[in-house]
Amino acid sequence: MKLAHEGIQEFLAHGIVVGDLLLPMHYATFDRLDEFQAGFRTHGNTGENLLSEADGGWNPDWYVLAMTGLDDPVFIAATEAPNGYPVYTAAHGAGRWDAIQIAPSLMAFSRLLEVLAAVSYDTVEFNRLIMVESGLGNQYWREVIEARQEAGGLEQSPPEIDANDPADFESGNLIVIAPGLHKLKVVQLVSKARGLALKEALALAEVPGFKAGSGTRLQLRQLRGRLEALGATVEFQPD
Repeated sequence: MKLAHEGIQEFLAHGIVVGDLLLPMHYATFDRLDEFQAGFRTHGNTGENLLSEADGGWNPDWYVLAMTGLDDPVFIAATEAPNGYPVYTAAHGAGRWDAIQIAPSLMAFSRLLEVLAAVSYDTVEFNRLIMVESGLGNQYWREVIEARQEAGGLEQSPPEIDANDPADFESGNLIVIAPGLHKLKVVQLVSKARGLALKEALALAEVPGFKAGSGTRLQLRQLRGRLEALGATVEFQPD
């Protein structure tokens, strides 16, 4: 391991979990950091070296410190110790690794996670703190804010009632046949609608045909509309 100790042990020891799927959920431990590189630096089953300096490859300089709720890596570059280790992430399952810098240093990232965890219940303040620290120019933090807004929007307004349609009062389940391209936002909505922990909702989303909610067609109309707006394929299944 070519990483200097400065700041890394403290970051991993704190292991701050805010609760949003795009933020770190699982942290390595410093004494077993090599094991956390499986699937990135090495093949998890064969131990094959996966390092590559080619465009889209996993750079030999990168080391994973944490994983988000969507299994995207949160990592640093070994040669950037003099700069306090800027923090990066990259989309898992995209067929290539395209690093996005999400914090100027481990210390800055840890400090932001700490304040976000403290105001996690207050979406307005949560978003304000991100704007102050990073603005909307950063793709990653923009997606964190958008995911929060999508999930919170589910509670904003009651569904419209059409008294002339008896079918509105038919009971059943709203099923997500396929989440589409915006899986994160779909999971956030389902988590909110069903009162599930994010990890539970994410586990549900791994299985085709998972339940987004139960109730009448009327009660589920807003949820259905939001899911479909995200590109999810949904179906109401009567009891």
